[in-house]
Amino acid sequence: MRIRSLRLRSFRSYNRFETSFGPHLNLITGPNGIGKTNLLEAIDVCATGRSHRAHREAEVIRFGAEWTSVRAEWERGRSTHASEVRIERAGLKHIRVNATRTSRAELLGKAVLVFSGPDDTKIVAGGSAHRRQLIDAILCQLSPSYYSNLLRYGRVLTQRNRLLRASAPVTLLEAWDEQLIELGGSISDRRAEFIDRIAPLAVESSGALGCARVEVTYRASWNDEADRRTVARQTLTRSRREEFARGVTVSGPHRDDVEIFSGGIPARTFGSRGQQRATLLSLRLAEREIVRQETGEDPIMLFDDVLSDLDAERVRSLLDVMGNGSQVLLTATDRLEVSLPDAHHIDVSAVAPSRAAAHPQHPEAP
Repeated sequence: MRIRSLRLRSFRSYNRFETSFGPHLNLITGPNGIGKTNLLEAIDVCATGRSHRAHREAEVIRFGAEWTSVRAEWERGRSTHASEVRIERAGLKHIRVNATRTSRAELLGKAVLVFSGPDDTKIVAGGSAHRRQLIDAILCQLSPSYYSNLLRYGRVLTQRNRLLRASAPVTLLEAWDEQLIELGGSISDRRAEFIDRIAPLAVESSGALGCARVEVTYRASWNDEADRRTVARQTLTRSRREEFARGVTVSGPHRDDVEIFSGGIPARTFGSRGQQRATLLSLRLAEREIVRQETGEDPIMLFDDVLSDLDAERVRSLLDVMGNGSQVLLTATDRLEVSLPDAHHIDVSAVAPSRAAAHPQHPEAP
């Protein structure tokens, strides 16, 4: 898979911007705050239909504009396609593939991304939601049915929590329990299968990077594979009083976790920032192998400022591993100490506005 070109209109710090990409290593440079991360975010929007960096979709619209559009041309196998996403400040979003209106579900998977950036450290040191997102982000790109089940589970969970807050009769709650168990069991099974597949690959990639052995396991709320339905019902029944008191569902795949170990020690409680970065890069490289197995092609690798936390030996190891067939988009400051003579170079400082203009201040209230 390859991204061939990108066009932005009123996206974050960019007013108008267009660029093309090389088939292998692409080095995106410029000083801090100039818009390198914004460029990768725009690619994320074009591939997945949303930004995983923004809390609200309108955040990606340039200050003073009423809408933004991002358009990318992609290559997959012997075919090509173009995707375009337009987001309006009023709340509307339009997704098109080859100029035909489509849904986010239909867009997902046409181009598969593996992304690693500064927020990756939250996967190691942050809450369980970040570790679940590690799995969900790639599975949603690979499996339309998984994405559909995840959406449906979220709706059931929201409705069930409303009933809990309203102190609804238990008989009414039990009807939603069955949907929660059915969808939740499917999600947990798929996640557990993914972790089983990625675990040996993470061991291999950590060895290739020259870092401590990385191991991962999946910890499910309803963890009896022989009779998950019974375990789920019993857990929900036992938790009924607590759930009514708190107004939330306290078990299910929305509470599952992934345990990550580095050198046999929980990564979240041990390790320098460089060690944590190497651990997460091992997992990202393992994700690449999963995509290769599923699709027969390499995903597009987006690496945002990942080199600054690594020593020179690990940087070289990472670059050697990344050079194995994938298209890679790598951001770095102008002070990059590693020579990359074969990289396709994109200098955003030559086309992006100044840092002051890139982040205009809202006018003061009268």
